[in-house]
Amino acid sequence: MEIVILFVGFSIGLVLLVKGADEMVSSAVQIALKFKIPSSIIGATFIGFGTSAPELFASTGAALNGDLDLGIGNIVGSNIANSLLVVAVLYLAIPKDFDKKIKLNQLSPVWMAILTTVFVSTYVLFSSFPLYLGIVLLVLTIYVVYKMVSADSVEEEDFKPEEKNYVWLRGLLSLAATLYGSQLVVDNAVKLAETFGVSSLVIGSTIIAIGTSLPEVAGTIAAARMRKPDIVFGNIFGSNLFNIGLVGGVAISISPGSILSRIDYQLFMMYFVSFLVIFLSRNVIKRNIVVGYSFIAFYLLFIISLF
Repeated sequence: MEIVILFVGFSIGLVLLVKGADEMVSSAVQIALKFKIPSSIIGATFIGFGTSAPELFASTGAALNGDLDLGIGNIVGSNIANSLLVVAVLYLAIPKDFDKKIKLNQLSPVWMAILTTVFVSTYVLFSSFPLYLGIVLLVLTIYVVYKMVSADSVEEEDFKPEEKNYVWLRGLLSLAATLYGSQLVVDNAVKLAETFGVSSLVIGSTIIAIGTSLPEVAGTIAAARMRKPDIVFGNIFGSNLFNIGLVGGVAISISPGSILSRIDYQLFMMYFVSFLVIFLSRNVIKRNIVVGYSFIAFYLLFIISLF
């Protein structure tokens, strides 16, 4: 019975976390527009942040509890899920007659590669996540956002949400829901890990990572049907970049040091699939069930290997 209660608490927390973060970002964009904040800044910050908001709150909550394993597991697992599951859905859902190369702003994939390299190489060299790594990641993220604002302006119509009433109240309530949901997720995830005798890293890399990546999967289906694979790849690169730079930077700055589990294999997997997605984005995009189902199988093998 206790396990059922833990799963229910975890599920409720995950719904509050994901839905609350989505509403929070939507409200933040409307508030920013009311204050005449330039569209390029909103596009580069709020939208980029929105893809990583669930991971940020979950990993920050874990770090505040002194559980860096859970926070790092969430980051690594989310990036792998983004790179494998989301891409798999794209190749399976894209219309059969779509067959062309896409144009992408190369800023986000290049910086995703740089931040991923810094993150992985630091752990490989020192077997820990030192405080200076967290600071470096946050500084680089601020610089990347600045470069995005300077290089790429976004039309307001591209991201302006449907006009809503009581936007300030919605923003505050969604923030409260997100904070409470993240705490529920972390608390119940830790108890589930203890109950099943698995590490926080595994819980973070699997059920939390999959849960926080579900919005990207749902968005990919919609974008594929609209024949917009560029949105999918842009979302993957932006989400992975912010996961490592912002989420990783905050979590490591709060609770720097070593983690209980070795994650060389998981980091290698994240590094490999991140560059694989960059390669795919520069080639012709068309429906390919072999790639789609291969990526799903690849992801399932990764999950099984963790246990």
